[in-house]
Amino acid sequence: TTTIRYVVAGSGGCSNDTATRTVTVTAAPVAGTLSGTQNICSNGTTTLSSTSAGGSWSSDDETIATINASTGVVTPVASGTATMTYTVTGTGGCSNATETRSVTVTDAVHAGSLSGTQGICVSGTTTFTTSGDEGGSWSSVNTAIATVDASTGEITGVAAGTTTIRYVVAGSGGCSNDTATRTVTV
Repeated sequence: TTTIRYVVAGSGGCSNDTATRTVTVTAAPVAGTLSGTQNICSNGTTTLSSTSAGGSWSSDDETIATINASTGVVTPVASGTATMTYTVTGTGGCSNATETRSVTVTDAVHAGSLSGTQGICVSGTTTFTTSGDEGGSWSSVNTAIATVDASTGEITGVAAGTTTIRYVVAGSGGCSNDTATRTVTV
């Protein structure tokens, strides 16, 4: 705070005349630097944060993701991208300060449940199928008992015994892989 003076010089025996007014200079608000995971899975959450305290969060598209105004916790609603804004309110004539960070929501992958004949002979075959997402990869826990074609799910008996067949769908965009299993007995 400082005082501003306006002085009119007097003349002809008249004194100077002075008027004063105080001025308060307020520091501009700073929204800081934002951080936090920008790619999240539809079944998870993330928390955004700022190096400046005292602001509030908002989402430009709450049909994609919402954000808690005070904690910065982002909750996905649907797949897509939304922009999160952190606003620190200006005072004393200063404008608000804002920073933004985009968040992309990706649908979770589903390996589903596996089906198919679980008993085969040595050198015989069976094919497992899934009710889940396509494009996953098949594998056998014990290839000395049975092998499986990684893309088709066709199983071939190698030796007597039981092994587990896995179907894995790779996650992306912050989503984890999802795995389904089913045993086969040769």
